[in-house]
Amino acid sequence: MIDPVMAAVATALVTKAAEGLSEAGRAAFGKLARRVRSRLDAEPGGTGALESVERLAAALSAAAEHDPVFAADVARLWSEVREAAVVAAHDGVVNQQSGSVGGHVVQARDVSGGITFGAGSTEDSRTGR
Repeated sequence: MIDPVMAAVATALVTKAAEGLSEAGRAAFGKLARRVRSRLDAEPGGTGALESVERLAAALSAAAEHDPVFAADVARLWSEVREAAVVAAHDGVVNQQSGSVGGHVVQARDVSGGITFGAGSTEDSRTGR
């Protein structure tokens, strides 16, 4: 079975997705590509897998299944690439939320004025005035 992270990595590597990244993103992408290449160079026919998304995803998934250290390295490096891409896409601002939220969540960069949730959420409606 193809691992979703390995499929995403394969797609990024084959399509050369690093071209649209920031300098930090390109550096992280380069580390990821070097790690993948070094692992695939050790496999018979592994280098040829870099030409096809499907072949590369299958090769990466197989390598990750047999080599947990490689799987962890690729997952960590892919996370660095994704984080750099998000930062670049949002002018260096990254909003993240995880876990359970019991109320409203606002994620924003610049807010001018107040933020209101739904009708009647002003101070007067909460206090009954």
